[in-house]
Amino acid sequence: MTWNPNGTVTVDGVDYTGDTLGGVSITYGREIIWEQARASYAQVQILNLNDVDNGFEINDLLVIKVKDSNDIDQTVFTGKVTDISAAVQQSGSVGDVVIQTLTAIGPFAEMARKVIGTSAYPKEYDDDRMTTIFTEAGVTIDVVDTPPVYEFTARAAAPADAYSLASLYAQMAFGYIYETTSGKVGYANESHRLIDANTNGYWNIPESYILWQGITSNRTLNDIINSIVLTYKANATKTASDATSIATYGEIAASITTELENGTEADYQAVRYIALRAYPQTNLSEFVIQLDSPTVTNSDLDDFIGIYMGKPIEISGLPIPLLNATYRGFVEGWTLTFSEYQAQMILRSTDATMSIVPTRWQDVNASLIWSAVDPALQWFQFE
Repeated sequence: MTWNPNGTVTVDGVDYTGDTLGGVSITYGREIIWEQARASYAQVQILNLNDVDNGFEINDLLVIKVKDSNDIDQTVFTGKVTDISAAVQQSGSVGDVVIQTLTAIGPFAEMARKVIGTSAYPKEYDDDRMTTIFTEAGVTIDVVDTPPVYEFTARAAAPADAYSLASLYAQMAFGYIYETTSGKVGYANESHRLIDANTNGYWNIPESYILWQGITSNRTLNDIINSIVLTYKANATKTASDATSIATYGEIAASITTELENGTEADYQAVRYIALRAYPQTNLSEFVIQLDSPTVTNSDLDDFIGIYMGKPIEISGLPIPLLNATYRGFVEGWTLTFSEYQAQMILRSTDATMSIVPTRWQDVNASLIWSAVDPALQWFQFE
């Protein structure tokens, strides 16, 4: 397949595609799973060959699109201009060549400058709390996952910036906040990734797409927590630990403070922390896909263009020293860079076991084990 990104950039509704795009870079998401996503940002270089004033202003709406495999525009960034710079690249008797560089940011950055929480919040579940925060922040909401998972205790009035509050409560509920390429904000709850993986499966990225030079795998003690004290309403606590992990790696303890309302949910969350973090998992470093490579299929190209935080992925056929298994994980963030004729995407991901707790037999209600089996079914034992 031969594909060119054919990128388009509009600023304050004006299309600058006719001007040469010297380079575009877009970044979304987070580096690691234990933090919340940062504000997305984009940098665009526009060659000004005609010595004209393009009239760029701070807070202008900047939208970036690329063509998909069907030559249809797909939005890959929406944000507001925060920085404008210009530099002379060449100068002569015929004229000057000036590069104008625009930097734009996504809605999380605006949330960070919006103070909310001046009124008390009632006792409420995570979906209601996140909806309240997004509404007060004045952002356009994509999706707030329901049904809710955790109930938060009432919060007294205390002014804080909207991004910090959204990040705090998403983290306390084992969820995450995210931005869409159309400039919306959403909340994915604790169950989101499991449901996505079960519904849509893991998207297979062929090993041949990846530029392997510099790729590393990593297992680190820093990911381990095998003893935890979790604080919830009125400074009550719940504890959990993993004796085998402690015997193997030594005690690596943590104290987590939450505003959970219910002891049952606090206990479940403490156990979940241990289930997710008692043992180290192998993660791949960020890796690069050359999107304009002829080996990338139309279908996969469109999936890369439509990438989103939390997308389930898998890679098989990895070099054995790197990972002696099929890698399954979730996209945590990405950087898309392109010029007129070339495009690359850097993907950042974490192992699936850092998001999804493996099902244990002791966690399954015995009444559910055979619920889908026809009671008239004949069983045979083969020897």
